[in-house]
Amino acid sequence: MAPVLQPLFIGGLGLLFGLAALAWAYVLAKRIGKLRYRLANLERQASARGQEGLGLTQELSQLKAELAQLRFSQGSQSAAVLPAVSPTVPPNTFPAPLQAVPRPEPPIPAPAAAEPGIDSLIAAINRGDKVAIREASPAELNITRASEDAIQMGRSLPTGLEVVSGGGSYLHVQLGGEDWLLPTERTLEGFRTHQPAKGIFLFRPHAAASAQVVQAARLETEGDQWRVSELGEIHYPG
Repeated sequence: MAPVLQPLFIGGLGLLFGLAALAWAYVLAKRIGKLRYRLANLERQASARGQEGLGLTQELSQLKAELAQLRFSQGSQSAAVLPAVSPTVPPNTFPAPLQAVPRPEPPIPAPAAAEPGIDSLIAAINRGDKVAIREASPAELNITRASEDAIQMGRSLPTGLEVVSGGGSYLHVQLGGEDWLLPTERTLEGFRTHQPAKGIFLFRPHAAASAQVVQAARLETEGDQWRVSELGEIHYPG
């Protein structure tokens, strides 16, 4: 018999034995009731007859003995009913409950590499680090013809710039949600001896062997072009 069915079979047998014991207890109770009724009648008759009721007295003693025996049987049967109805189920007969399988923790993504700030790019341009500059994915810009003409005529207007496919004098990068403008390495080298008033950088002399970017200029969009919204700063030897 399968281990799972064993406790069910044993429980069914216990229930049958319990019902049989209850039925037998009911029969005993009825017999006891009848004997008590006969005893009561015989006692009344023996009292009424006196000496003539001697035979009744003997019969009465027999009935009392029988009644005591039935009561003893009834008590023994009642004690057996409860364990018969509730048999002990053998331990470890039911399959163990399924254990919850712990779900693996999702892998923690590696932190993304921090975007270099504008100060890091300024330092790369000052030391001529072409790899770091290329990784910043800059766009090359030149001053527009209209701004060049305005500068030649001495008009004070924000300098405009436009994207060129190559050979630009300035680099446009987006870092930290801002648009920045820096000189290329070639343009920065030219600032060592010539500081043109183009409306992009302020120039200050400094005790240094080469020109250095101190602050990048800020840009803002103007249609499909750019214009300088805040001047940068360049230090040159002087």
